[in-house]
Amino acid sequence: MCCYAQNKRPVDPLLLQLSTDETFANPKVSDFNFTMAKREEFLSGFRFKTEDDQHLLSVQTVDMGDVGKDEPEHFVLVNVAPLVRGHMLFVPELNRVKPQKMTKKFMLYALSISQAIRREDFALGFNSAGAWSSVNHFHLQGYFFPHIENGTSVNFPVVTQLREEMFRIGGVVVKYLLDWKTTSYVLEPEDPASNETHVMEIAWTILELLQSQKMPHNLLVVGRVVFIFPRQPQRENGTGLSTDSASETDTTTASAGSLRIAVAELSGLIIAGDSVVYDNLTEEMFNTILNKEVSLVPSEEAALTAAWKEKLNIKME
Repeated sequence: MCCYAQNKRPVDPLLLQLSTDETFANPKVSDFNFTMAKREEFLSGFRFKTEDDQHLLSVQTVDMGDVGKDEPEHFVLVNVAPLVRGHMLFVPELNRVKPQKMTKKFMLYALSISQAIRREDFALGFNSAGAWSSVNHFHLQGYFFPHIENGTSVNFPVVTQLREEMFRIGGVVVKYLLDWKTTSYVLEPEDPASNETHVMEIAWTILELLQSQKMPHNLLVVGRVVFIFPRQPQRENGTGLSTDSASETDTTTASAGSLRIAVAELSGLIIAGDSVVYDNLTEEMFNTILNKEVSLVPSEEAALTAAWKEKLNIKME
């Protein structure tokens, strides 16, 4: 935890604003972007190759020793403040310094990278502006989920949660998570062999809607499955919660007050911001925080789902 805090890059001041009015603005020249990263932080370059419109892109890595000969557009960087072992950053079109805003093309890139790696413990994460992204330069976070002793999941816990179908459209099954404490949509291909790019198309419709409403969101890609978490604007979470001492005679309380809920936390991997959180946060407290401080309220969720269905020309029941 100490090393994480020391190595973490300064958060872009724009991304710390609670207002969502400017959360999708272009990066400022004066702020950090990944063109400023040290050479030793670059792990490799990579390229995409198009097979056809019906399939995801193939991904070819480029050794950094060969970069000067044939400069790639896209790069993989080490995360200087890793949450887990092997935590890396994928920065497509690095030298163009695009804002931390998902696009249809970047969604295709994300699915293509996830599929190319072909490991059951790998996931790609995305934090929009206003959802605890720290750098306003488009990037995806690559995670190899850590082995947990006596754990039942080889990937983020959200992956194994029960799902209930909402609707089907264009070769994609849209579901929600029955027991998860935050607003969530899960998009799966009906036929993984023939509907690979369809997930990208349908995912983009909800992401475009979220952007038009300036609604922060987090996203996780596992294989060909996309988890989307629309949410309340970022804030320091849990500052109003406390845990009474086990001793009846000791009236001191410990406040759980340094918890920033981004894609890792929403997917089930909780990163404690300080020792107070680590020692005192309980599952009940965390679920309360998710429900009250992160998730959309039921009326907002219903309105968003209705707007999405309208955008997809799905008749309301």
